[in-house]
Amino acid sequence: MKTHAFVTSFLALAASPTLAGGHAVVSGYALADDGATLVVMSDIGTPDKVMTHSLKAPLKAIAWRPVTGELVGFSDGMIARINPMSGEMINLEAMFMDDTMIGDGKMVAFDFNNMIDAVRAVTSAGENLVYFPEGFGDNDERAGSVRRFTDLAYVEGDAMVDATPMIFANAYTNAINDMKAGDTFQYALDAETDALVSLANNAGTLETIARITIDGEPVDLAPMGGFDIVSATEGENIGLAILQMEGAASAGLYSIDLQTGAATMKADLGMGGITGFAASLGM
Repeated sequence: MKTHAFVTSFLALAASPTLAGGHAVVSGYALADDGATLVVMSDIGTPDKVMTHSLKAPLKAIAWRPVTGELVGFSDGMIARINPMSGEMINLEAMFMDDTMIGDGKMVAFDFNNMIDAVRAVTSAGENLVYFPEGFGDNDERAGSVRRFTDLAYVEGDAMVDATPMIFANAYTNAINDMKAGDTFQYALDAETDALVSLANNAGTLETIARITIDGEPVDLAPMGGFDIVSATEGENIGLAILQMEGAASAGLYSIDLQTGAATMKADLGMGGITGFAASLGM
């Protein structure tokens, strides 16, 4: 495991103009080794605190839960809270409803909707699931369960309406720590259309925003890596992604322009095969 590559990458990100406001401390979390290893940098300003943990069970995806300040993991049949300092996993005993087991061989996009404090898991095969945490809503019967909603498809009239989507990463805006957001917007990355798209929650409809480009040139995305948004305040959203190109041996850490899809590499990670990514913003 090349942990030094993550150190270099997150330090490069911290020095970038988009995070140079003086208040931003970004923590990064990634899954490697087919989800069996958690890579953690609790503070990009203290690179000696980079850690790797072997997990007691492989995870398909991870997400930061802004309301509670917790790292949450997803695998078939289990939602787990993860201690980033130790890698300890606590099974939250979620009830998986019918048709919510997704099987092997798929990438899972996983992120919290900070307006309602529930987490969406969508797959590269089009499944659309939501975990409603224990205590969700006011006596809401969905609390503590994982449920399936409408599969993903491009909306009529979209330029990619005939494409079969391969969503491998998603991220919600206004991921503000310690509070719910007034509203959110869900972005996703599609390796089939190589585009930044919007995802309409339970309806599953996708709309193309822009092709992902690097230095103005379109790219060919592999369905690997991850995507997250960090938000210091509502409306102040910074898109971050680990992307790997088709045929490339290693992935890179990028910032993503949420209007144009332009990706700017912050560093080459020096390794590939990342299957999950989450970030959190501190003060």
